[in-house]
Amino acid sequence: MNFNCQKEDLLFAAQIIGKAISARNTMPILAGILMIAEEGQLTMRATDLDVAMQCAIPADVAEPGKLVIADGKRFIDLVRQLPESNVNISLINDYDVNINYGISSVNLRGFESEQFPQLPDLQGEMSGTMKGEVFARVVRQTAIAAAGDDIQPILTGIMLDIDGKNINFVATDFHRLTLSRTVWQTAGGQQLKAIVPAKTMLEVANLAAVEEEVAISLSRSNISFQLGSTLIVSRLISGQFPDYRPIIPAEEKLVHQVYVDRNEFNGALKRASLLSKDVNNTVRLDLQPEGILLTANTSDIGNIREVVPAKVTGEELLVGYNLKYILDFLRVSSSEHIYMKLSGNLTPGTMTEEDNESFLYIILPLRLVN
Repeated sequence: MNFNCQKEDLLFAAQIIGKAISARNTMPILAGILMIAEEGQLTMRATDLDVAMQCAIPADVAEPGKLVIADGKRFIDLVRQLPESNVNISLINDYDVNINYGISSVNLRGFESEQFPQLPDLQGEMSGTMKGEVFARVVRQTAIAAAGDDIQPILTGIMLDIDGKNINFVATDFHRLTLSRTVWQTAGGQQLKAIVPAKTMLEVANLAAVEEEVAISLSRSNISFQLGSTLIVSRLISGQFPDYRPIIPAEEKLVHQVYVDRNEFNGALKRASLLSKDVNNTVRLDLQPEGILLTANTSDIGNIREVVPAKVTGEELLVGYNLKYILDFLRVSSSEHIYMKLSGNLTPGTMTEEDNESFLYIILPLRLVN
């Protein structure tokens, strides 16, 4: 195997697939990077067995073949430090790799390429495409409610609830729930539900934001995303996702409604976060005719009392929230104004964007202690 490519292209692919290399792998081969040189193209792949990432770049291939660089992370660090020039990579013997740049070179240890895990069968039961910017937006909106630990693995994922051309992206950690509705281009009209790790979805979203289209294929145990020259394949999370539909409050019960400027509300909550240091990051929202009276305090730090102008309908209501949860919604919202709708101070309320009915955020209030 022997090929030449540009350092810029090599680094581009290495940084993408390097995210699939886990430092906790018990199999040494999983710390490596597989390289496949074919006519006019180099394909690089890494996997931790849960997710595989593959990226193809242009290459001048003198001798086709495969090789595995044993220490993938170290290789990526090395590529970052290479001068901007042509890079030649070849096998020295059956396993070891020579990286030549100008009149200098580095030798790295390798593995036999046949030991590297194969990609799963990518022939899916359902497939379709979505605009890259749409995919990126709905994933980022939904992922804020996914759990951050593995105590209940299904809660670390985003559930895709597919009904023909309509997809609901759903995530919950039982304190809040996000639902983002969108459509995709698909030939089939089947129904299917799949739970995809939120971490993987966010990695895809970062790449999708600059791609025109994302091609998605689903099978019983895997999902794949094709974004230009990059392929990402992930295992699905097995288990029963909570039934989210009964959690959505009935619109007629949401008798307390707030219409508020997102930036003003966001600024006030960020200031309150400096003074709310209890275990729940508690902020009190007193809904009054003139707006939201926002208060927070920590006995050994201080307190804040701020009125945020807002249009409030319904009777006055005092409600408490984990302010981090509200800030998460405001962070992924692009709307100038947002709505909060509540039925009471102990029942789930909703947050929505002014101009986007397809994005719903449901949040549980805290029980306040005087």
